[in-house]
Formats: sequence, structure tokens, C-alpha cells
Amino acid sequence: MFAWLTGLFKKETIKSTEWVKKLMQANRTGSYSKYREYYDKHVSKIHDSYHKDFLRFERFATQSYKKEDQRAFMAIKTAMYAHKLGQIKVAACITASVINLNKTLVESQKVQLHPRLQRAALALHKQIIESNAKKRRKVKA
Repeated sequence: MFAWLTGLFKKETIKSTEWVKKLMQANRTGSYSKYREYYDKHVSKIHDSYHKDFLRFERFATQSYKKEDQRAFMAIKTAMYAHKLGQIKVAACITASVINLNKTLVESQKVQLHPRLQRAALALHKQIIESNAKKRRKVKA
């Protein structure tokens, strides 16, 4: 009788959660392999909390970028939200993974990431590291 109500509460699935997790997993030099559950939990929590935003970002990414660039775009957006929420380790891991992805693409002489995404990842990673360094100095002083 009320089967139509269940359709109202079902969320459309987001592919980008898996994209970000796979991107972090591909970074062999990072801390993802050690703290996999921690990072996966926080990425899933961010995507669930801001579900509508990430659906919109995913649609934009599929329309605007190629496959590798789509993953990088979604990872950068996830890192931005993690940084805003104060999850510094998660944001730093994600941005480092994007930077490492571009580095491996360049080394294997494949098409590298879109320059705008590359600059955004570097700038965000630098901002995350600097803001965390300032907080640590305040605590020690």
C-alpha cells in the first residue's frame, strides 16, 4: 500500500565513493594501507552526509572530464570537504593520492591529469599541510 514511500527515501548511489577509495589505494607510498578502515569510514561518511552535493559534482565530472580526471576531481572535492570538517589526515591522504596519480601517469608517459586539477590538488595539499603546521605550533607554544 505504501510502497511508493520507500522510493522517496532511497538515495541514488554514488560511484565516486569507490573512485576515491581506489585512488587512495593506488598510492603505495601513503598511509592508506595502514589505516584503511579509518580513511574508508571517513570518505563514506563525508559522501553520505553531503549526498546531494556529491551527486551534483559527479554529474559535472562525467560531463566535463575524462575517466582519470573524473576520479581526481571527485577526490579533490572530497578532500575539500574533509578539510572543512577538520579531518586533516583524510584530506592530506586524498590530495597526496591525486598528486601521486599524476606523477605515475607522467612517469608511464600516459596523458597526465588536467592541469587545472593538478594545480588544485597541489594548492589544497599545501594549504592542508600549512594549516596543520600552524595548529601544531600553537599547541606547542
